[in-house]
Amino acid sequence: MKRRQSLNPVTVQKDYFMTKNFTSYSQLKCFGIFLLLALPILLSARFFEKSPATFFLLNLFLGILAWTYLEYHFHRFWTHNNNGSSREAAFRHMHHHQHPTEIKVTAVQRLVLFLISCGLVSISIVWNNYFTIFTGWAVGFAYSFFSHWMLHQSWSRKLWPHLHRFHIHHHCRYPNKCFGFTTIFWDVVLKTTPPKNARIPERIIQFYYGNHQ
Repeated sequence: MKRRQSLNPVTVQKDYFMTKNFTSYSQLKCFGIFLLLALPILLSARFFEKSPATFFLLNLFLGILAWTYLEYHFHRFWTHNNNGSSREAAFRHMHHHQHPTEIKVTAVQRLVLFLISCGLVSISIVWNNYFTIFTGWAVGFAYSFFSHWMLHQSWSRKLWPHLHRFHIHHHCRYPNKCFGFTTIFWDVVLKTTPPKNARIPERIIQFYYGNHQ
């Protein structure tokens, strides 16, 4: 019986990088679970329409939750899928796996996203309606670019040890798991966490931080 070739972190294998769980059923199942969690929050917001602070926070949280799910879904089913329209995104993403220190979004772009988020939050506070859901989504979107950059800095292991560990596993050992880079929540709920006894060898840590030869 042919043994499965081990994954070299410096040359991520194409076949291993591309996940095998991007079927329509898998996507619908994940989206259904998201709806089961999101709809009660939406109904709660409607119930608390006459309580401005609670109504605002519920809508904001729902928007952020929606972004974290979309981030997970896109990462899992599009950037690790070598079929059809997602092929180009998959190859760009594989390049990032092979060169983890190369992050295309600049500090200026992250600043612009932060300022836009602040503007949207200000508008939402004034309006305090269901537009706040979009604001929460936009805040989550902007934060994800900060979060992803921070996860590639060594000091982030002290701030978010679990998320940091998950992201290294995803990059270097388990590209078919650990898809969230804002939160590990969806990985836990949708069962794409790494094995509990998984360890990160020093050579992988050095590769992840760009210290390999």
